[in-house]
Amino acid sequence: MRATFIAALLAATSACATVTTGTSPSPPQAAAPHAYTAKEEEILQVVDRMLLAVGNHDSTALEDLLITEGVSWFQHITPDEAAEVEPFHNEDLMSPETDADPFIERYWNPTIQLRGSIAHVWAPYELRDDGKQIHCGIDAFDLVHLDGDWRVASIQSTMEPRSCEALMPTSPADMRPRDGWKETPNQ
Repeated sequence: MRATFIAALLAATSACATVTTGTSPSPPQAAAPHAYTAKEEEILQVVDRMLLAVGNHDSTALEDLLITEGVSWFQHITPDEAAEVEPFHNEDLMSPETDADPFIERYWNPTIQLRGSIAHVWAPYELRDDGKQIHCGIDAFDLVHLDGDWRVASIQSTMEPRSCEALMPTSPADMRPRDGWKETPNQ
């Protein structure tokens, strides 16, 4: 049986084998908010829809957004240690368990790099489940423009349960996506 995305995230958060780094990771600095170009906003809307599809366990939406042949990577980090980076096959996102618990994953202050048909979005994020903050970290999305649409090829994500205070935006209004969650209403 394939692991669901949330099971992989939560399991990686609590059960990854750890490796001592010797130093605490420095929290990344948030980018200053700015207006995005129409193409950048189009890319961010794909990231928004991707997070909604994953959090809501919407495999139909994921089919339109995710390149299933890709591999994503996750790492659990605490101030004292960092786990090995673990792979997760994108196709495993397509089969959430029927009783999978919806969750909310929101990001802010994204940095977008774009050249031709390749884009990269890097942003701090938080994951909430049952109304509780589980962890924060950095999400990085690699996207490609195929057949007229942007699609997510890979996700790299750190899971940092003790970094939320340092990473959180000054206002919840800066978080996206704002609407569409099955789990709980936005705060």
